[in-house]
Amino acid sequence: MADFTEANRKYFDQKAAAYKTDFAEVTNRLSKEIGDHRHWVSSKWSDTEAGKGQEIKLLEYACGPGTASLTLEPFVTKIVGLDISDKMIDEFNKNAREAGVSPERMIGLKGDLLAETLPEHLSGPSFFDFNIVVVSFALHHFADPELALKRLGDRLKKGGVCLIVDFVPEHGHHHGHDEIHQHNPEAAATIKKHGFTRDEMQKLYEDAGLGAGFDFKAMEEPVEFTAKDRRLKKKMFIARGERL
Repeated sequence: MADFTEANRKYFDQKAAAYKTDFAEVTNRLSKEIGDHRHWVSSKWSDTEAGKGQEIKLLEYACGPGTASLTLEPFVTKIVGLDISDKMIDEFNKNAREAGVSPERMIGLKGDLLAETLPEHLSGPSFFDFNIVVVSFALHHFADPELALKRLGDRLKKGGVCLIVDFVPEHGHHHGHDEIHQHNPEAAATIKKHGFTRDEMQKLYEDAGLGAGFDFKAMEEPVEFTAKDRRLKKKMFIARGERL
């Protein structure tokens, strides 16, 4: 597991500086879907009756450049981004500052919530009691998705929402999966699973005590992106569940 984590860290350190440009189509689509589904995700935001005047804390795990965080920033009071890649954290903080968001309101820090022994610096109260935890396009990179959801669930308040955006598995002969292996072995070495079905996600949420109000939406229109000069199309889903 440690070797797999290290492969991911190195890969995303290399990708960090150009990620926003290289994957602009993916990040734009992610921002749109999260924005469009905000009230489906939760009724508690700083601009809604249920959330007005309250502290609303968001954790984005495997945050990368912070696309989900920046989309939701106007509607929460505090954001913490965690990632195992130093360079991605640099991008997260740079993007937040460029958007005019202060470090007191939105901060990215290096941290691995999936380590066998949890790092001491992640045990303080500021890393718990979140209203929302977001993981976007990262679950397929985690060595142990079951452990990931349990650890993320531990960080949520009771009634807090876990939001996951990822890919739906390809039908037929893992066409996209084979293409990635063939044309981009570096990326393939960081991927544990090629997408998740609704049933798989429901089980992950329920086993982690996050099954309340579970819902899953597969998007009709695929996400398109270029990887190693090849156009790939993948279907995405958005899933939510609350801590019991």
